[in-house]
Amino acid sequence: MSPLNLKPIGKVHEGKIVIDSKWAKGLTGIEGFSHVVGLFWMDRAHKPDMLIHPKSRIKFPDIGFLATRTAHRPNPIGLTVLKLIKRKGNVLFVKGLDVWEGTPVLDLKPYTKREIQGYRLPGWVKKLDALETDPLRKYGT
Repeated sequence: MSPLNLKPIGKVHEGKIVIDSKWAKGLTGIEGFSHVVGLFWMDRAHKPDMLIHPKSRIKFPDIGFLATRTAHRPNPIGLTVLKLIKRKGNVLFVKGLDVWEGTPVLDLKPYTKREIQGYRLPGWVKKLDALETDPLRKYGT
């Protein structure tokens, strides 16, 4: 398999996505969408352990890293759906960024919601979601 040649189109800066000026024209019309999908190169991630505890919570079972959303992957590509607040030139003001400051942006795509019928989640994801939304239990392990 031949190597891939990826070139960032921008960076994350202070909670915003800053697109290189040469790509700014490509943002035309994006403000019509409520959400965008961001693809990122998680340049500070490390190679994953094959089995991990979700979000380092010891009480959760070992899960294969490919069954989680950890940033630590063989190809550290991050994907996040972001709420688009506004666009100002080549800067997108968004909510929901879960990447490090300075993270390279690989691509952006408008999010067009499509209903997914019959999706399912494992029980541990539901338990983890409950911990994340309950402030009294958030920091438990």
